[in-house]
Amino acid sequence: MKKQALILITGVLMMTSIYQVRAQNTTARPRVLVVMAHPDDESTFSTSLYKITKEQHGTVDLFIITNGEAGYKYSTLAENYYHLELTDEKIGRSNLPHIRKQEIKNAGHILGINKYYFLDQKDSHYSLNEKDPLDTSWNVTKIKRQLKNVLADGHYDFIFCMLPEPATHGQHKAATLLALSVVQNLPEHGRPIILGARIRNKTDTTCRYTQYANYPISKSLTDTAVFNVDRTASFSFKHRVNYKVIVNWEIAEHKSQGVMQMAMNDGDLEEFWYFAVNGQDGLPKTKALFNELKQNPYLSKTY
Repeated sequence: MKKQALILITGVLMMTSIYQVRAQNTTARPRVLVVMAHPDDESTFSTSLYKITKEQHGTVDLFIITNGEAGYKYSTLAENYYHLELTDEKIGRSNLPHIRKQEIKNAGHILGINKYYFLDQKDSHYSLNEKDPLDTSWNVTKIKRQLKNVLADGHYDFIFCMLPEPATHGQHKAATLLALSVVQNLPEHGRPIILGARIRNKTDTTCRYTQYANYPISKSLTDTAVFNVDRTASFSFKHRVNYKVIVNWEIAEHKSQGVMQMAMNDGDLEEFWYFAVNGQDGLPKTKALFNELKQNPYLSKTY
């Protein structure tokens, strides 16, 4: 079955050059919506987003479900920076929403983010279980309605979200499952292509993913990533610079989140899975986007 799926994808990706050119034209200035649970989740795609906005002159908007107030436990070093006892739960939950909104805007300035949609849903606590946000903490009806409206107004080509693998935060899974549900219920013609992403070091074992738990909607077309963006692609004088600079700049803006700061320099590849809900027709368009993202626009200089 897996071999047949890979053969099918290879065939679709080798469609006629005329179709490829047409697909490339549609992604010349791509429009992307990132659906995420917390401010700082965008770091999973930071190089991709930067290249889309700064190099492809596309548009990226963020749809942020919570304000990440449950991250107060990791704000130890940020207490001196913000002059607040953020690790006190009451103080942290009261102040982190506005702090983290500003942090995501600061990070977004680096990445070239266009718009921010804040849903202000409750960030209850860390758990691997997606059922807490879906059944208790979040107003799912409101989130779906607002997401549907944003998609209708934004005319996006792509939705990026986090791959709902078992080991990731339950709210990350919940955000992706909600996005998949909304996309599935849109008319097939003109709906955005939705992709799930994670980061991986080149020395890591290849990640296998086909579907999360008993959610058929989360099924991917293949069990390995179809597309990726390389953070280690080098450029500048003597090729001494790579895109991890952007990743680290962006992470540094989330100063209230100590554990997040520890993620600097982690991840060589931003890997993307193509969800089966898209069907196969969107593969050439997606391939065209990632072919463009492989380009290095920085000319070498000789000194």
